Amino acid sequence: MLLFKFDSQKKNLLLLAISTSVILGFAFPPFQMGILACIGFVPFLFLSDSIKSFGRYFRYSYFTFFLFSLISLYWVGGFTHGKDPYLMIAGTALFFWEPLVLSLPAMLYYFIKKRIKNRFSVIAFPFIWITMEWLYALGELAFPWLHIGNTQTYQLDKIQFADITGVYGISFWILIINVLIYFFIRQIQSDSKLNRKSYIYAITIVLVYILPNFYRIDENLFHNPSNKKINVGIIQPNIDPWNKWEGANTFLGRWTQAEHYLGLIGKHRNDSIDIVVLPESAILLNLPAYPQQMEEFKTIVDSLNISVVTGYVRVQYYEKENAPLTSSLIKGTNVRYDSFNSIMFVEPSSNELQTYSKMRLVPFAERIPYADKFSYLIEPLRWGVGISNWGLAHDSTVFIDKKFDAKFLAMVCYESIFPEFVSKFVDNGAEFLIFVTNDSWWGNTSGARQHNQYSILRAIENRRWVVRCANGGISSFVDPMGRMYDQTEMYSEAYIKRQIEPLQEKTFYTKHGDWFARICASITGLIFLFSIGYSIIRKYL
Repeated sequence: MLLFKFDSQKKNLLLLAISTSVILGFAFPPFQMGILACIGFVPFLFLSDSIKSFGRYFRYSYFTFFLFSLISLYWVGGFTHGKDPYLMIAGTALFFWEPLVLSLPAMLYYFIKKRIKNRFSVIAFPFIWITMEWLYALGELAFPWLHIGNTQTYQLDKIQFADITGVYGISFWILIINVLIYFFIRQIQSDSKLNRKSYIYAITIVLVYILPNFYRIDENLFHNPSNKKINVGIIQPNIDPWNKWEGANTFLGRWTQAEHYLGLIGKHRNDSIDIVVLPESAILLNLPAYPQQMEEFKTIVDSLNISVVTGYVRVQYYEKENAPLTSSLIKGTNVRYDSFNSIMFVEPSSNELQTYSKMRLVPFAERIPYADKFSYLIEPLRWGVGISNWGLAHDSTVFIDKKFDAKFLAMVCYESIFPEFVSKFVDNGAEFLIFVTNDSWWGNTSGARQHNQYSILRAIENRRWVVRCANGGISSFVDPMGRMYDQTEMYSEAYIKRQIEPLQEKTFYTKHGDWFARICASITGLIFLFSIGYSIIRKYL
């Protein structure tokens, strides 16, 4: 209890800040300690009670979330693998940007707290934090990687209600527990003993913590009424992305790589397999633009009698006068072009080619945010491996498997962490989800493991099977209840297969998206206005 009986001395404030940083940092995957998130903000709430000036509070907030970012996102710069200067600079910049974003809701909370001047103002904190999480998933600077709800992917019994609220409901549940624990400790501090109020708080904490366990789902609701099942294979080739891009400087090199993937499909061919999935940018070739190679590709697919979902690079050319400002110029010509991080779906005995191009791009690593407004930054910030200026697509493709009359979405890497973005495709008819990714840029670190775990939330939110194919790991299948199967090892060549069901029943979250987060944002706005009005009334009346 002495931890919270402190004055404003710096060492005590630092201890509180470090406590929140470490507790929250180790609550995220791959550490299977999501329960820590339920107490992670408690030291920070006490820290907020102990600082009297905005400037000092901002400094401690920034320090808290800077250390938290280092613990949870240490991998983003690729410091252990590849050691590309641009990637390391971008990763380092994120360490300074992320705590700034996370400090904004803290500052708003402090602003409200200073005006209401009541300990119950802490109730505003969960609403404010959820508002930040939701807003941070919007726009081209979006990076919703550290949503607090993402800590709970190992506790499937606690997160099934995400099919109603999405991940934001999970975050809110965690934050409410933090606030209740804060009240519990404050009550003990004020009376120096356990009393009736203390027991009420303790019982309430336990009840709120176990409440999600009472949410039950009938798994029979999530079965295809026609008993339709699809056998899906995943090929994890484990090709070093740095070597892959360096070997793609010539047309022959790019086609040789495509032939290698076709060889892997043939190697693992099985009459029971209906679809094979290859990872992000598996084919570094705008294959449809080369009729001879495309025909050869289709001939092999026809002979294998297996549909193929694969990442590839789509290129669109422009006349100079019609080219977007963000497009690239072919040296020595007036021709400009955009490259898109794309997916194609090729079915045997079909001439139709279905494609999708990535719409949510990693800030700076894949595209300069709002590049159309700051096009002069593109060339100076272009990444050495040639993928830092992907074109920004506006597709809305829901793929159709004609053999099974089934619809599915296929998305690229980073897109899988956006809850409502995924749910909109499901609402448009997707019956199962395919995520293709690379996840080999950062070495054998937490990044790929976090990314893999987050797919569990998309499965539960929409009650859909997830097929996840990564270049260097981790590949996996996730069922509609969030159970994960056949996880591959990092940096290994692997082939896994599983029978999945295309499902049509839509969840509340699928149909209504981020309704819960929007309500939290509205309440935050009302609390903000109330705090201003309340402070004015206190001052003049």
